[in-house]
Amino acid sequence: MFWADIIAKNLKDKSPHIVADGKTPSGKVHVGSLRGVLIHDLIHKSLLSQKAESRYIYYFDDFDPMDGLPVYLDEKKFKQYMGVPLKDIPAPEGNNSFAKYYADDFQKVFVSLGVEAEIIFTSELYKAGKFDNALKIALDNAETIQEIYQQVSGSKKKKSWLPFQPVCPECGKIGTTHATDWDGKEVKFTCEVDLVEWAKGCNYKGKISPFGGTGKMPWKVEWPAKWLVLGTTIEGAGKDHSSAGGTREVAETIARKVFKTDPPTDVAYEHILFGGKKMSSSKGLGSSAAEVAELLPAEVLRFLFARVPYQRAIDFDPTAAKTIPDLFDEFDRGQKAYFEKTNEDLASTWMASQIGDIKEEYNLRFSQLLEMLKNFKSEESILKEAERLKGDKLTEVDRQAINSRIEYARIWLEKFAPDKSTPGVGLQQDLSEDQKKLLKTLSKDLREEMSEDEIQNFIYNKGKSLGLKPLETFQAVYKVLLGKDQGPKAGVLVKDLGVAKVKEKLGKS
Repeated sequence: MFWADIIAKNLKDKSPHIVADGKTPSGKVHVGSLRGVLIHDLIHKSLLSQKAESRYIYYFDDFDPMDGLPVYLDEKKFKQYMGVPLKDIPAPEGNNSFAKYYADDFQKVFVSLGVEAEIIFTSELYKAGKFDNALKIALDNAETIQEIYQQVSGSKKKKSWLPFQPVCPECGKIGTTHATDWDGKEVKFTCEVDLVEWAKGCNYKGKISPFGGTGKMPWKVEWPAKWLVLGTTIEGAGKDHSSAGGTREVAETIARKVFKTDPPTDVAYEHILFGGKKMSSSKGLGSSAAEVAELLPAEVLRFLFARVPYQRAIDFDPTAAKTIPDLFDEFDRGQKAYFEKTNEDLASTWMASQIGDIKEEYNLRFSQLLEMLKNFKSEESILKEAERLKGDKLTEVDRQAINSRIEYARIWLEKFAPDKSTPGVGLQQDLSEDQKKLLKTLSKDLREEMSEDEIQNFIYNKGKSLGLKPLETFQAVYKVLLGKDQGPKAGVLVKDLGVAKVKEKLGKS
């Protein structure tokens, strides 16, 4: 059963549901952030398909301060805004705010992927007074929140600390202010010069009402306040937030003890990695969601996220020679499974990736198209060859599907053709004799019935028996399978690629 359908089945009797997710628009939003968007969208749509009531809300935390400069921004222009709320910083171009500029860029991508979410900007909730009640509760219970921070995460705050960050009326920064006293109506605060390393305060001191958007709560308090204000029943986040003593545990404890509300159902998901590394919007690491959306049709990009259960990492490197061709092949197998009713899980995954009406279509393999584009002069020639391969006349749906795939194949050839620059070329030649022996052994002895953990341990033990260090053992596997020195957990990688396929590839190394 498709993983999102399982979640929905377990929760549908508790409807109506508010499914929520969000992002701080601190720069180009990387493709990894689409995982949260689509996990929540798939759950929301599974709930609807099972006749449960559900709303999907996506919020942008535009009231957060700029606390890092993406590498693609002009440092001279933007360094002055460090510590200022993202909503109050000018956009890199145009008349919008910095936050709106990058939020709109990301929203266009997920709307193109068939995501239908209600969009909310957190600053607008503050300005409209939606957080006023939660703010008062938090300020009245500042000592309790301090105790929760210390007991759950080990973070000790100063006794004078309050869970509120006002916007300094003098310099406009929010990342440098420290609220220290609450009399039930106003807070005292100082805009401290050295409160944080990444921004300088102006040393302004004053009092201010915390209501109506004059400031915000810190994230670990604001998150459970959102659950209260929005009525959230389902909201997950990256697995790192759900570790013991992490943000999620702090937020859930504050929800129960301070706001007197039940936390929403957690869906703690693994990250999507780019070349084995976690992506970061604020640092500019990884491909942006907008850039990746130009490489793949919407349904195929949805399929990328739907096909891997949320508990497992996705290592997606579009620059690797076989990543995109293999993804198209699996997508095509999903369509075949759906219409031929041969693999229920794969069929359900493919169906969940569809946008609009589901149509049966004939298409060419992506790798076939890459070869055809080198040998055929026109698209019409390719369509004639497709008709010959199909053994029947192409329908209009077939022609549209093939023409669309031709365009994406052209993009792939332009950007990633192996004769231009293929990451990892030559890496296999760097293998030692013992590493090559390891790969030959694995190609013979890996078995389909092995679990991910069994495969992981099997690889480790085989390497150890050959006198290889763990790093040498797993690097050998990554070099052959991914063309690089690192990657996701090897057992997960082998199962994702398919044991038979991996054995064949290792045997040829």
